[in-house]
Amino acid sequence: MTEKMRNKNWKPWGKTAVALFCAVVLSLNGCRMGSSGTSMEQEKENPDQVLNLQLDAEISTLDPQAAVDSASFEIIACMTEGLYTIGKDGFPVFGMAEKAEISEDGKTYRFFLREARWSDGRPVTSADFVYGWQRGIDPENGNENAALFQIAGIWGAEEILSGDMEPESLGISALDDRTLEVRLRCPVPFFLSMLALPAFYPMNQDFYESCGGQYGTSPETVLANGPFCLEQYQPACQEIGFTKNQDYWNQEQVKLSGLYYQVVKDSQQAIMLYEQGILDMALLSGEQAEQYGESEEFHSVLLGSLWYLSPNLNVPGLENENMRKAIALSYDKETAVSLVLKDGSKAAYGAVPSGSMYGPNREDFRDGAKEYWRQDQALAREYFQQAKKELGKQEFSFTLLIEDTEGARNLGQFLQEEIKNTLPGVTIRLESVPKKIRLERMAKGDYELGLSRWGADYSDPLAFLDMWITDSYFNYGGWSDKEYDQMIQSAKTEPLALEPEKRWQVLHQAEARLMEQAAVFPVCEKANGILLKSKVKGAQFFTIGVNRVWSYAWKEE
Repeated sequence: MTEKMRNKNWKPWGKTAVALFCAVVLSLNGCRMGSSGTSMEQEKENPDQVLNLQLDAEISTLDPQAAVDSASFEIIACMTEGLYTIGKDGFPVFGMAEKAEISEDGKTYRFFLREARWSDGRPVTSADFVYGWQRGIDPENGNENAALFQIAGIWGAEEILSGDMEPESLGISALDDRTLEVRLRCPVPFFLSMLALPAFYPMNQDFYESCGGQYGTSPETVLANGPFCLEQYQPACQEIGFTKNQDYWNQEQVKLSGLYYQVVKDSQQAIMLYEQGILDMALLSGEQAEQYGESEEFHSVLLGSLWYLSPNLNVPGLENENMRKAIALSYDKETAVSLVLKDGSKAAYGAVPSGSMYGPNREDFRDGAKEYWRQDQALAREYFQQAKKELGKQEFSFTLLIEDTEGARNLGQFLQEEIKNTLPGVTIRLESVPKKIRLERMAKGDYELGLSRWGADYSDPLAFLDMWITDSYFNYGGWSDKEYDQMIQSAKTEPLALEPEKRWQVLHQAEARLMEQAAVFPVCEKANGILLKSKVKGAQFFTIGVNRVWSYAWKEE
């Protein structure tokens, strides 16, 4: 729901740090006292089954209910598991739940938990989920993703978030130690996929409270119920080590004896470590992705996120629909991804990206959608001529607000040149600011054109389309259309919630209305270029939620 931020500043390692990195990898020694305590012995038996991975940003928290950034998601998912996880095909599969029953009206779910234990030996119970979810939505905790419980349709979530009800009123209850009941205010077609997000993970209340406000600050202040146990971590440290959790219910399918993460923000430094064999995985910049694009170890992984131009409709000239259409048609997205980003990103021709939003028959949303705003310079100039007549001006100047990252600057310069060449009389100035400042200014409407991006938290087109309803916080440009609002509202409620085919059609119609009025201008569907050693098998990459999963990966001998 929030835009994920990646930092590119990094201070290179010295020889001592590299040596320490290697030494720590070899010395990982199992879950902390209180768990099975056998992972050290297993690691001695499988010294080569430790996977060495890169993060390009620090994690912000180990608290699953508070996490919002992709780095924290990945780390938390190594050691914690919810009712569901995401399977190889991108659809939810059972995790802590081994069975589920859904009422005919789609409003009541009962989950039956498998026998599972935390890494200190305590059983994972229904009460752990109740406590975790109540913590997640409690306004006093100030969790940025608390709205996910409302999006998931859980009874009482809206009232709790507005302060009219207490967190204990949330529609979740423990019928017994291994039976959990969840009540929804209305059917939610994508509900099960949301349960794989960290916000919906369990939390043991006694353990959390015993940490005295220090939960997640060390290996001793976290519990694991997932594939791995945290072995090494300090909030100020850039190294995170895991060992296999021998108490994990599915531990027989976990082939790795450990994971070792290093925060390496500079992609050139990451490549050096990768080529030296210190890292098994490295993230690439666009130029590097082009360089390694023919390698069998190169992978382009779509992120399910959209880069787009947001016009501020309160700015003179941009309130004119013909002007917006002219700009939307003025730039070549295929060139933008192939010659500017160079990382496998795809040109975007709609508000909902491909590869992450699937319908009632598991069809991709884009497969049944129209294509919007492919570059057409002649048509762009026709719209521009009409706009000039309607606005009574011949020349226009707009400032494009971008982030101060390499990718955003390159893309901004490309768009600036394309618009100028297609629309003589339109001047685009670039203003580069840190991401935090860009977000603050766009949220206040203090911009003219903005290069923005959005990554979805759940697998439904509403994750993108709900942004553009009137008065949405993320509707930076102030576009408003009553018919669009009605379409989106109908997709959230009955009877469409129980008629998946009709609902899917309405969502396509809503996107068409948004696009045809040029409320936003799609640019690309972002991808990451990744180097992964050929001996590493079983890695999973997803566009929603936890983007990289290593639980069932292994190294070929």
